[in-house]
Amino acid sequence: MDSNDCIKDPNDFDWEKAWANEVGSKKREKKWTKDTPKIHFEKIAVKDEYHEKLIPKLILGDEDTVLDLGSGEGAVTSLIAEKVKSVTAIDSSPVMLDMLKQRIEHYNIDNIDIVESDIEDATVDNVGKFDVVVASRSFMGIHEIKDTIINIQKIAKKYVFLVVFGRNNWKLEKKFYEEIGKDYPDFAPYDYLFNLLVSLGIYPNIENFDLVGNRKYDDIEDAFIRMKWKMNNLSEEEVDKIRPFLEENLTLNKEDGKLENLEDKADLVLMWWKIK
Repeated sequence: MDSNDCIKDPNDFDWEKAWANEVGSKKREKKWTKDTPKIHFEKIAVKDEYHEKLIPKLILGDEDTVLDLGSGEGAVTSLIAEKVKSVTAIDSSPVMLDMLKQRIEHYNIDNIDIVESDIEDATVDNVGKFDVVVASRSFMGIHEIKDTIINIQKIAKKYVFLVVFGRNNWKLEKKFYEEIGKDYPDFAPYDYLFNLLVSLGIYPNIENFDLVGNRKYDDIEDAFIRMKWKMNNLSEEEVDKIRPFLEENLTLNKEDGKLENLEDKADLVLMWWKIK
């Protein structure tokens, strides 16, 4: 973590307000809906380098209960379930939870419970207490971030693990926005969250995953679909520029026959702390 990312005394600044300003509207737009291209669901369901690096970092016991906030289709949830007594998965998208149900049935998993709810609505009163709380890439769109952190502090008995996006995330998409002269709808900076935690008396361990792998695409159409699904703030004219941009910026990997760009990868940061 760069020392310039935070100030000497986080209490000297309103990090909650700064975070809210970056997130924008209090009403979060649901990322995964029935209109999201099905091909994208199929791509994200695959275990990848991130999952392989995340699970060993989680402190989990055989008898632990885990709350997975923003579980999505369950790639992380199902891996955690292999190591603990039970997992409760919370997500606001019925589509993603349907995929999780299919995953549970396919692999005959019997220790995952599902709750359809916004992360912000999870409190100790309506979900109870859990040994460990995990939020994998699901905190970046939360507006009421301070209240949410306070809630999970009450829910967790042992540990909290948060994975958020760093500042060097998805450079290929950022380059596209730069070329069309438009601000990229980036996530709130992770250092805002770090400083907010410190201002609340929480001193998290912090580590960058330093992922090596980048995204791979079968062809330009595959890349277009997977890039376009979250570009609903673009005009038709701007969307028409996506394919030419991809054709110019993706190259063929001769070893696997996939299209790629080495800068087209995630920058992920793990923050975790022990409950005192």
